[in-house]
Amino acid sequence: MTSEGTMHPRSRTVRPGRIVWGILALALLVLAGFWAGRVTMQPPAVATDLPDAEVLVDVTEQTLGRELNLNVTVSQPRRVLAANALTGVVTSVSDTGEVAVGDELYRVAGVPVRAVQGATPFHRALGLRDRGEDVRQLQQALVALGLLSAADGTYGASTERAVKTWQKQLGIAQSGRVALGELVAVPHLPSALSLDADVIGPGVVLAGGEKVVHGNVGEPTFVLRLSQQQARLVPESATVTISYQGHEWQAVVAGTENDDVGDTLFHLRAPDGGPVCGVDCGSVSTGGEIFVRSRVQVVPPTSGPAVPVAAITTHPDGTASVLVVDAAGTRTARPVTVLGSQDGVAVVDGVAEGERVQVLAAGNAARGAGAVDPAPPASSPEPTPER
Repeated sequence: MTSEGTMHPRSRTVRPGRIVWGILALALLVLAGFWAGRVTMQPPAVATDLPDAEVLVDVTEQTLGRELNLNVTVSQPRRVLAANALTGVVTSVSDTGEVAVGDELYRVAGVPVRAVQGATPFHRALGLRDRGEDVRQLQQALVALGLLSAADGTYGASTERAVKTWQKQLGIAQSGRVALGELVAVPHLPSALSLDADVIGPGVVLAGGEKVVHGNVGEPTFVLRLSQQQARLVPESATVTISYQGHEWQAVVAGTENDDVGDTLFHLRAPDGGPVCGVDCGSVSTGGEIFVRSRVQVVPPTSGPAVPVAAITTHPDGTASVLVVDAAGTRTARPVTVLGSQDGVAVVDGVAEGERVQVLAAGNAARGAGAVDPAPPASSPEPTPER
């Protein structure tokens, strides 16, 4: 403050040392930024230690192919084949499944109910001098069981003797007559039959009229239901082997469709266009839907000399070759035909088991095997193909 009362700003003295240190600090910051920029912007280092030596492999005999284990849905409607016509207490129930001519289904008060092939329902008791298709069906069953020589539709003395023999085998009274309810007509036998467990069982009292015997209607349908991801693995040319209760059936894809949830349905048929189960369809018991095991051949099996796919060079004209190396180290470009490939291995025609082929050599590592090259000559003492 001056004598006049006016305020003056405080004077400063800048030392030369501070200026020098400031310039140095600024220079260091610029240099650090420049170095960081170089490290950040320059391209990454490229490995230069690619193998210089050639890689040789022996040709081996192999079988290529791929299978998927998937479930096939089998569905078939069922209908009532026969109602019970006996009265009394159920004394036994047989395991059904596949039923043949003469097989016992259940017993009421010790009387067995048996399956007989035929389209005409049994509607009366049968005995001497009766005639009709129901008699013929009984006689055909007796012929199948080896108890009668011929079926003429007339219940004669020979039929009566055959019935008595059958009754003796079953351990029941030998009356020579067949009561109503003892036989059940099934259109085709052997066939898969089932008994309604809600209606019949040991100790249950039957009054007659109960709908107990169920059988198949029409042929079974076989469908391979796959998610979108699974469906991409299965070509429509795939073959399917289905196993069911000792049977094995071959199937092909007859058509595909997508359902309302996005799954793909592969509809299967026998190779001849018929039902997958063929003559065995009677043995298929579904009661709605069942799932059976299958093997889906997505890569057809191919056998022969095998080499790594990386050893094969493909040429612009569509041909292929491998470099065969003999014991002396001589390389020969050998034309080959690819028969099939899987998981990096190819079965080819043109080389033999025990020969050696070149997979990778100096000069072509940067391009990799399988590159497209000009077609080589059929043979050459020591070719050096452009890779």
